[in-house]
Parts: sequence; structure tokens; C-alpha cells
Amino acid sequence: MKKIFLIGDSIRFGAANSPGYGVYVKEKLQHKAEVYAPDENCRFAQYTLRNLYDWAMQFDTQSIDVVHWNNGLWDVLRLHGDEPLTPLNVYLSFLERVYKKIRLIFPKAKIIFALSTPVVEKWANPDFMRYNREIRHYNREAEKLMDSLGVQVNDLYSVAEKFDESMRADWVHYNEKGSELLADAVVRAIQVFID
Repeated sequence: MKKIFLIGDSIRFGAANSPGYGVYVKEKLQHKAEVYAPDENCRFAQYTLRNLYDWAMQFDTQSIDVVHWNNGLWDVLRLHGDEPLTPLNVYLSFLERVYKKIRLIFPKAKIIFALSTPVVEKWANPDFMRYNREIRHYNREAEKLMDSLGVQVNDLYSVAEKFDESMRADWVHYNEKGSELLADAVVRAIQVFID
């Protein structure tokens, strides 16, 4: 049976009133693959870089076939009117370092990078803010980097921007229906490598 490792923020892990897509990916692939993931929110790119080895050591890293990975929503977060938590050039540098660490830890794995999903800005708190224009900009630059590294990109932004507000748990996260539809997109991307 194939083995999958999911790395991602609360869109994957879940949050209050949101199951995250990870639980549904595991359900949908139960007869095709074993799905593993850190038992926490992987947050911003630097956090992932710092913790990736510790998360991975809980599993047989040599046997992982696919790593599906995301960082971004924490990186674009603006606290109390400040600039994004991670400046774009620093974000890209950390993404490349995470990629190299994934290559080192999971030497046989195919890597898929997922673009960050949109937010509902009108529901946000100005002191804890994300802007879709910045998410799109970070996504575009991350996609260019991944292309240069030969990494497949899963455009979850385009999937989620079609959702209406009834699929939202809050301004950032998705309810059961939204999370399941995101899981479908993740499974489609993974299936290319496990069928």
C-alpha cells in the first residue's frame, strides 16, 4: 500500500468548527494508501522547517511515496496593521529550504506543493488580517519557485475561490462540505502518483 505524508496549516489540520481536509483525504484513500500527518497545525514556512524532522521521525520516511505540502496563510498574516509575518523573499527562501529538507528526509517521495486558499476579508478582524491580493501574489511566486524545482503544484486557491460562503466555517477555514471538496482536490493530485 502506498504511503502519503500531509504537511499543512489549519486548512489541512482543522480549527474550531472546521475538520480540515486531512481527515477526508485519509478516508478517501483508505483502500489505496496509508496517510500520515503531523498531529498539529504546521503554520508558517519557518515553523515547518524547524519541525519537519521531528514530525517525520515518527514514521518510516524511506517508505513515503508522496509528500503533499503547504505553507502560506500564516506567512501572509498581518498582525495589528504590520507587514506580512514573513516577507515574500524570506518566504520563498524558507520554501526552498523546506523543499530541500523534504528531499533529504523523504528521498523516494514525489512532492506536491499546494497553493494557499482565499479568505473572506469582510469577516476578518483588522488586527488579524489576510488579504487575497497578497495570498495570490505569494501563490504566484511560490508557483514559479516550485516550477524551477520541478515540484507539482496543486492549485487549491482556484478550487476554493469557487466556494460560496455556506462552505465556510469562518473567514479562513472551511466547514465539512468545503473541507471535503478540498480533500477531493488533494486526492486528485495524489492519485497521479499512486494509481
